[in-house]
Amino acid sequence: MLRRGRLRPPRVRQLWAADRDEVEACLAESPLENVFLRSEVRRGALRDGALLGVQRSGERRVRGVALRGPLLVPWAPQPADLSALAEALRPTLHRVQLIVGPKDQVERLQRLCEGDLRPVRLLRAEQPHYSLAGGQLRPVAGPRAPLRLARIQDLERVAQAGAAMHQEEMGFDPLELDPVGWRERVVTAIRRGWVHLWEEDGRIVFKAECSAVTPEAVQIQGVWTDPELRGQGRATAGMAEVCRQLLASTAAVTLFVNDFNLPAIRVYEKVGFTRIGTMRSVLF
Repeated sequence: MLRRGRLRPPRVRQLWAADRDEVEACLAESPLENVFLRSEVRRGALRDGALLGVQRSGERRVRGVALRGPLLVPWAPQPADLSALAEALRPTLHRVQLIVGPKDQVERLQRLCEGDLRPVRLLRAEQPHYSLAGGQLRPVAGPRAPLRLARIQDLERVAQAGAAMHQEEMGFDPLELDPVGWRERVVTAIRRGWVHLWEEDGRIVFKAECSAVTPEAVQIQGVWTDPELRGQGRATAGMAEVCRQLLASTAAVTLFVNDFNLPAIRVYEKVGFTRIGTMRSVLF
């Protein structure tokens, strides 16, 4: 009987708040890869019914999860578990706009779900994944960058800076595509205290945002330097300062970057980031 139980395929079910301990234990096995998922759990993803989980027959242990919705984020290191998640997700895949996660898992999920997903609009197949712990932060010459948290009064400037970065990296302007939704996203980030900026004479010259926050790690996104002021050390000074501030309340800072963005990679490595893996993002 036990042998037959082990041979049964994994089962996928809706996860709820009562499953939090098992979900946390699953994600804690790779805390730096799962910063976003762990942050979403803390922000109520289980209460909202946004997570699916994989379990084996007769086990309470959760072996993999997927945040579902327009944004799909998988975590299932074992191929059989990922296959089970893909099958369970199939009825809702037509609504997926973005898949983000470890390269091998996202690549496999794409293959498993081929035909159920929308046509790919943009693929970032190789995104180096970096982390930096407190002892790794390197000193930067010159004074500290005068970073501060954005306020609601900064909304329009932050939205414009973020849209400029999006246009540069993704090839489209979110303020043209969805101006209301984009500004709502920026307002949420500002209210959470997740937007750090450096301004000179009323002009944003550097910006960095958090996309996920936990006591163990923070994930950074939306790093942008005014194109007219690049090559002058602001990006390096800004990154060093934002990491210094974040590391006062977390153990590590993580981020991932497009592999072709060599200037950004040089900045991250200069302040002490080390590569820990590869991510993949697929926009539909």
